[in-house]
Amino acid sequence: MKTFRAGFAVPLEMRDELDRLWTSLTAAPPFSDLGLRPVGAFPPVNLRETAEALILEAELPGLRVEDVNLSVTAEELVLKGSRAGETPGEAAAASEAAASDRPITWHRRERGMGDFERRLPLPVAVDPSRVEARLVDGVLTVTCPKAVANVPRRVEVRAS
Repeated sequence: MKTFRAGFAVPLEMRDELDRLWTSLTAAPPFSDLGLRPVGAFPPVNLRETAEALILEAELPGLRVEDVNLSVTAEELVLKGSRAGETPGEAAAASEAAASDRPITWHRRERGMGDFERRLPLPVAVDPSRVEARLVDGVLTVTCPKAVANVPRRVEVRAS
């Protein structure tokens, strides 16, 4: 059974189903206007491990380098940032509504706005001084080299 770290074992499939349920409940009015999102919904991330490093990829469409704040300790990666509060489509809708004196009716509002924060516990200790991050085409890639104690070392076996 695959699990995630939460102090107790929970199947990943159950967590994914709960996230989908929460998203479907909060994506439509009247709850969509409250800014409710499933915990950890933005940005979506992938975290993989190689022999030498942990590699995180986060989807950050439309964000610039100055919109992102990243910090890493040996045990945790924290990704913070802010998405602009109004997209060009929303600005156009607001001006149309103002011109017609009719309120905007949103039927779906799934694009998150405002501040976000993701705290990811790392499965192995990393060396924060060697972490590298690049934001290219809306994808943030963070390479966290493992702490020396966690990197496998080949030991030569000799005959006596």
